[in-house]
Amino acid sequence: MKKKTILLIIFSIVLVGAIIWCVNTPYREVNLNDTLETIQKNDTCITVHDLYKDKEWDKMVIIKPYDKRTASDEKIDMGYTGDREAILDNTLFDSICTILFLKGNQLVAFSSVYRNVIDFSPLNKKTYKSSDKICIINKVATDC
Repeated sequence: MKKKTILLIIFSIVLVGAIIWCVNTPYREVNLNDTLETIQKNDTCITVHDLYKDKEWDKMVIIKPYDKRTASDEKIDMGYTGDREAILDNTLFDSICTILFLKGNQLVAFSSVYRNVIDFSPLNKKTYKSSDKICIINKVATDC
């Protein structure tokens, strides 16, 4: 009986620690599909800030297919190494653009956007301030 109680206590401590660690993760992959569907119906220029409003951020970085150099940029603090690897893996696919939302150089959130939803690869710049504007017309993002 004593062993079961000790094991239960250890298991509870590990579980609570894992929950606290998950809650305190400073960033996460977000799904922008609903936001993008709303935007693409309007065929208009939008501020970049309209793409993601859940957390405070000041810079958006677009990682286009086959753009390993931007994805591996050590100036971007991604915290957890596994997320940098996941973002690097996305560069291997022609069908995905990855969008990073940063506060300073700290990753706040990122999203993998399929190019058939909205194609961000025609954008001229890699980095946009949250106040910059882009146009989305016929599922293609361009600079305003």
